[in-house]
Amino acid sequence: MDRAVVKQPLAIEEDVHNEFRMHTKLMLTELGKFQSKQDKDGSIRRTLQPISKTICAFLNTDGGRLFLGVNDDKMIKGITMSKNMIYHFFGSLRHMCEKFKPYSPISRIRVSILEVISMGDKTKVKLKKVDMDKEEVSDFPKLANHSVGGFFCDCFKEINQAATKQYLFIVQVAAPDADSPTIIYQNEEGLAYRRRLASNKCVYLDDLRRMMNERNRVFVDLHDEVRHEIDRFIKFH
Repeated sequence: MDRAVVKQPLAIEEDVHNEFRMHTKLMLTELGKFQSKQDKDGSIRRTLQPISKTICAFLNTDGGRLFLGVNDDKMIKGITMSKNMIYHFFGSLRHMCEKFKPYSPISRIRVSILEVISMGDKTKVKLKKVDMDKEEVSDFPKLANHSVGGFFCDCFKEINQAATKQYLFIVQVAAPDADSPTIIYQNEEGLAYRRRLASNKCVYLDDLRRMMNERNRVFVDLHDEVRHEIDRFIKFH
């Protein structure tokens, strides 16, 4: 089964394992100047946070899921993209992971793509699983080169030119292996994060000492009914 109808708003809360975003900006270098503003005291504050912070926090805590295309009201809106922009996202994801330390965490990350199809009933939305290998290449010609890591690429021009659709990206980050040594990941900014409640917290020296001394780590998992609600439209049983 590759389609499902999901009720809105989602019965999922942002917490230690889940986060909602309405953008696909992975790294700090992908944020433009208009995505920050100057406060009265002269300091610069980001109005958009790079997704790498959350991925790093999930890696260093107990894994989790990023829902790109879900707003703060838990409504699935999707993100407008062309197929080339999707290819760009995957290229940027690999580029971001290569900048993580001590090594790339790409093996712990899996991405699912769902096309968001509006329905007459606003309390429901239809999701269709996207298989990139089976899409018509003639409809979405892949660009030979993408400029990843910056705030602009030629494929972004297609937002007003090429066929676009609304997509929901689900970035799943696997939990650390409990039997392996503790690894503290740093994102492309050289900063380490951990997940606390529904936010990302920068890890400081005392936190690092505590984390490196942990052996039998115990984390609160998702409630069964909440996990079922997520898996219901991700795995399409």
